[in-house]
Amino acid sequence: MAIIVIVDDDPTIQLIAGELLRAEGHAIVHASDGVEALKVLSTVAADLVVLDMLMPNMDGLETIIEMRRSHPDTKILAISSGGPMGPHDLLRTARLFGADETLAKPLTFSTFGATVERLLSQSDRSDSPFAEQA
Repeated sequence: MAIIVIVDDDPTIQLIAGELLRAEGHAIVHASDGVEALKVLSTVAADLVVLDMLMPNMDGLETIIEMRRSHPDTKILAISSGGPMGPHDLLRTARLFGADETLAKPLTFSTFGATVERLLSQSDRSDSPFAEQA
């Protein structure tokens, strides 16, 4: 069982993704934006964060930067519809900033589930230019 934080300002995405991952045996914690996600991560040792890129208060890129500084070993799956510009440029940027994997919305159950399981089974994660250097 893994602990997964789902960060999305859309309650429908939180509900559907949470139910799918619970059915796979994972513990789920929800956050509605990056600020809330960082508060959760200060108290919960998450294995994976599923992170929407377009949110109020603190967007996905800002959240990735802060996560890589404070939680460099936590894996990140960035998700986005991309808003008016489409998802691919935004998700490419998320990878450059330290997301381990990306998926464009709308998510399909099979692709989402397989991506989560692949990330959880990997022992290493992507490097980020924002991670603290030892």
